[in-house]
Amino acid sequence: MNIGFILNYCSKLLRNRLNRELEKEDITLSQFATIKDIEMNSFKYGQEVGVTAVEISERLDMDKPTISGIINRLVDKDYVKKLSNPNDKRSFILKLTDKSKAKLPILEKINDSVVNDAIEGLTKDEIDMFKKITKKIIENMR
Repeated sequence: MNIGFILNYCSKLLRNRLNRELEKEDITLSQFATIKDIEMNSFKYGQEVGVTAVEISERLDMDKPTISGIINRLVDKDYVKKLSNPNDKRSFILKLTDKSKAKLPILEKINDSVVNDAIEGLTKDEIDMFKKITKKIIENMR
């Protein structure tokens, strides 16, 4: 079997399973990825500074209209708040709301469960090797 097919099929199975599980919490995989991106990148020098949609779209490799739609749905669900950007009046600073911060541990538990199901039966050495190989593939593709 072709390695490209294997990688794509594995990714598709993981995404579909994770989407199904996250839907039980009224969140899509793309929304979860956006929330996680905001959480991981909002703090600089010990302060919460937030992020912009452009920054998220670059990190998640999504186009601007797609990320804008995801952000607007997260704002509607009260998971993300938009604040005026003092450095650029055309953009907003995005921060997580208390509601999303409270929801994150539940979403992370779902994510961990799906990943644990996916790697069931693999040894620690196999998992470490898989990480090493996929990181190398990612580096090559960037």
